[in-house]
Amino acid sequence: MTRSRHIRSRWRLSVFDVCTIHHIRLKDDLAEPVMTKGYGQENRYFVTEVTDEQLWAGAVCPMPGERRHVERLWSGFERSIVESDIRGAFKHLTCILFLEALLDALATTSREFEDVPLGIPRSTELAKLVEGYRFPLSATLDGIGNFLDQITEPTHRIVVLARLRRMLIDESHRPTCLSNVPIADLRRRFLLGAQKNATTSPHALLYPSQARAAGYVTFQRAVSLIGCAPRLLKQLIDSNICQGASVAQYGGRRHIFLPQHTVEECSKWYASIATFEQVMKELGIDRRGLLALLSARLLRPIAVHMPTFFQRSDLTDLCRRLEDVARPFPTKAAHLHPLLGEWIPSSGRYRPASLKVLTEAFSGKFPVFRQMESSGLSTYFVDHTALERVRRLRKGDIARHRHQEYSSRQPSLLPE
Repeated sequence: MTRSRHIRSRWRLSVFDVCTIHHIRLKDDLAEPVMTKGYGQENRYFVTEVTDEQLWAGAVCPMPGERRHVERLWSGFERSIVESDIRGAFKHLTCILFLEALLDALATTSREFEDVPLGIPRSTELAKLVEGYRFPLSATLDGIGNFLDQITEPTHRIVVLARLRRMLIDESHRPTCLSNVPIADLRRRFLLGAQKNATTSPHALLYPSQARAAGYVTFQRAVSLIGCAPRLLKQLIDSNICQGASVAQYGGRRHIFLPQHTVEECSKWYASIATFEQVMKELGIDRRGLLALLSARLLRPIAVHMPTFFQRSDLTDLCRRLEDVARPFPTKAAHLHPLLGEWIPSSGRYRPASLKVLTEAFSGKFPVFRQMESSGLSTYFVDHTALERVRRLRKGDIARHRHQEYSSRQPSLLPE
C-alpha cells in the first residue's frame, strides 16, 4: 500500500477483521476518492492522500488466540481467492458467514451474563468465546454440524434456535448466499438434540410421570424450543391444536408435558407464521397499509383465540407477484406514488375502487415500478395510471347507482 496507493479488489465483508496472509489487523479508516459521500466523517483518509505514518497507525498484529481463531475460519477463503478458486471461495464464505452469525448471537448472550470488557475488538471477543467453550470451527457444512452438536449450555441453545429461526424467515423473504446452507435440516437436527438432552437430564427424575413416559418434554422446555410465548402455547393446547399434552398434579402444582413430535410440529408451524408487527416490519409498511391488504383480501389472517397471525408463505407470494410484474424505477420519479400510499383512503366512497385497483396491481394490469434501495412492499410505486383507474371505477359505480335509482322510479310501459 505504501508503494502503490490504489485498491486492488474490494470485498464488502464487515466481519473480516484480520488478514490471515499477513497476520495483521485490517484498517477501517481508509476510503477511495470515488466514495466521497459515504466517508465524510473524521479520522477517515483517502487512499491517494494518506501518509505512510497514517497507514502504519493501528496496523497491529492480533493476539495468538485471536490469530488462531481467525485462521481457522478465514484462511481457506483467502487461499481460494489467491488461487483464483472462486467456487471454493464462495463455499467457504457461505459457511464462514453462517458460523459468524451464530457466534455473534452467542457473544451477545455472553456479554449480558459474563464480565466482558467494553471496547474490545469483535474478533477478540469471538475468539475468547470459542476458546472458553472449546467450540470446534471448520468452514464446511460438516463443520457447522459439529459446531452445533457441541453447544450444550441451555441459554446458548435457546439463542441459537432463535437465530436459526430468524435465518429461515430472512432467507424466505430475501435469499442470500446462506440459502445454500440447509438451515431447516440443521435446526431440526439441533432441535432433536435438545429434546434428547431434555429427556435424559437429571431434572426428568423430579417428575415420575415424565420418567415413565419417554419422549415427553416439560411445558417450559417446549416453550424455549418452539420460541413462542407461554400464553400462546397454552392456548394451542386448550384449543387442541397442540395435541397429546399430558397433565400431572404434584401437590398443589400442575405440570404439563408434551410429546417430542408435537413440539417439533409446533416449532415448524410457529416458524411459518408472523404477527401483525412482524408483517409490518418485514413488508416495510405501516398499520394503514396492512389494513388495506386485509381489506383487499390479499392477506389471509389466521386467528388463534386473541392473537392473529399470517402465513409467511403469503408474504413471500405477495413480494414474488410484484417482482414478476414490476418495471425498473425511472430516473424522474416525481409523478410516482407509493403502492400503499395516500391514494388508498382509509374510508370513504373512493376506498372500494382503490382496493380493487390495488388488487389489480398484483396482476400487472397497470405499471408498477420497483426502487432497489428499499425493501418489502415499500420498494414498489405506481404512476398516474392507477389513480386514473380509480377515478374511472368510481365514475362507473356512480353511473350504475344512478341507473338503478332512476329505473326503480320509472313507471313500467307494459300493460298491467
